[in-house]
Amino acid sequence: MALSDAAAYLALPRQWGLTSAKGMVGGAHAGYRVYACRNGRVAVAALEPHFAARLCEAAGLGSSAAQDMTRKQVHQALAAFFVTHTRRQLDALARTQDIPLHTLP
Repeated sequence: MALSDAAAYLALPRQWGLTSAKGMVGGAHAGYRVYACRNGRVAVAALEPHFAARLCEAAGLGSSAAQDMTRKQVHQALAAFFVTHTRRQLDALARTQDIPLHTLP
């Protein structure tokens, strides 16, 4: 495989509009973005339904409640949850609940 073929393949999400501000991996999906936490930031990558459900449960949003909320409300609820937790607490949550997130200073 030529390097140009690999680069073209890796550019597909951008070509499809997924990385724009309104795209799923550009911040539109509440489970895939960077939030503020009490002492830094947290990058969340809970795109898959099982990860998103665990994230919502951990944040106190039952999966049925999250389904009834607008995208903006879910973003706000997750932001409110993360800002009350420290990086250490969120790292522990990621380990114990198997939630894909990474904290940053």
